[in-house]
Amino acid sequence: MNSLNNQFAKAAEGMYYTYEEKGKSRFIEVNDAFSTLVGISKSKLLSMDPNEIFAPESLKKMEQKKQRLNQKGYLYAEETLNVNNGDKLSVEIHSSKIRWEQKDLYFHVVKEVSEKKWLSSQIRNKPLMASGLLNEELVISEIHNHYEPLPFEEPKEGFIGSSLLSFINSAESLKVRRSISKALEYHQEKQVTFMSINPYDTGDIKLRAVFKPLFNGNNEVIKIAFILCRADSAEEVTEPPISPLLLACL
Repeated sequence: MNSLNNQFAKAAEGMYYTYEEKGKSRFIEVNDAFSTLVGISKSKLLSMDPNEIFAPESLKKMEQKKQRLNQKGYLYAEETLNVNNGDKLSVEIHSSKIRWEQKDLYFHVVKEVSEKKWLSSQIRNKPLMASGLLNEELVISEIHNHYEPLPFEEPKEGFIGSSLLSFINSAESLKVRRSISKALEYHQEKQVTFMSINPYDTGDIKLRAVFKPLFNGNNEVIKIAFILCRADSAEEVTEPPISPLLLACL
């Protein structure tokens, strides 16, 4: 039992238990990952009504979802959470009903998927070459091609774990770093054009990247979503000149 408790407490994905009392939901326990995701301490969460963390659009059909969970014993739902910094996060919640000491309890696993909604909006607006996820050090954790092959030569060890900057013309890397720094500072998506290193000896490819940082309720970076598309016929995104003082700080 202690082993299971430790796995629950230290799991990478958010998890929590609830129960129903007099028609209202109550938290029983939450793990560290869920507390960090929403930016609310465990002690405060345990004193809250679980419905308080859901956005109005998710609360509209909450009762119907509870009924389905009780009938089927499990439920998958896409939800929107209100987190402590005022942002909204898109999540997938996998819920299951369990019986314990003659009581019905509910176990929920929460996966943050805000990048999926953002990517869907980007696909509707432009043909993409690639999309993926980075960490704060600009290391690739996911990358997928879309309408064209990836414009980079895959390293022997694969793309995952490689720096995005290793595929960008060295003369352009500072411009890309600066764009991502602005996105992180202002909590906004930013775009930049740059020349990639072409693996096919036909000249470097001009690309446009859009970076979207995603934060948890404590304003800590969860991941940076990005898309890549051709920019050969697009108007270049202009950047103001970099001051000597900024160069000295980078």
